[in-house]
Amino acid sequence: MKWDKYKFKLDKYMYENWTFRIVTLIMAGVIVFEGYLISDKVNNQKIVFMPPKMVTKEFWVAGNVVSKTYLEQMGFFISSTLLNIDSQTSKYTIQNILPLVEPNFYYKVKSMLQEQINYIKDNDISRVFYPSVVKVKKGELNVIGVVKDIIGDKVVSNQQVDVKINYKIKQGRFWVAGILVEKAER
Repeated sequence: MKWDKYKFKLDKYMYENWTFRIVTLIMAGVIVFEGYLISDKVNNQKIVFMPPKMVTKEFWVAGNVVSKTYLEQMGFFISSTLLNIDSQTSKYTIQNILPLVEPNFYYKVKSMLQEQINYIKDNDISRVFYPSVVKVKKGELNVIGVVKDIIGDKVVSNQQVDVKINYKIKQGRFWVAGILVEKAER
């Protein structure tokens, strides 16, 4: 009688032991599979971040929302790159501005930049921009400052300008949708 009870309990414990082993292996397999799925999703997610070339203030980017300081710095960077130019640095202007331009406006902005560069080279002008203020609106940055055109050692033009930069934020990336440089109202 005792042997039957002992054998029954032994079989029961062995069955439970095998059941727990199988369940544990299945759960371990599920955990490994979930880990693979999570790592695959994390590694395949693309985050494109275009910071200004020179960062002077703290900023943040969260999806399609960016901080005001980020927009100010992008405004300073784009306007300074666009208007601080001479015949030797003109090719760097295109290299720095065009990666920020939205594909829909790429050729329009490229032709505008090429016209400006041709004007600078043809007249052997050095242009300097002194930005003073950036006004941030939704979809538009206004950078106001003074532009000086210099030929040789003479200042031939000294005027206040307003650089209007139309922009879009798509998935944390800053896209230039248009640039317009015009005389500012004093």
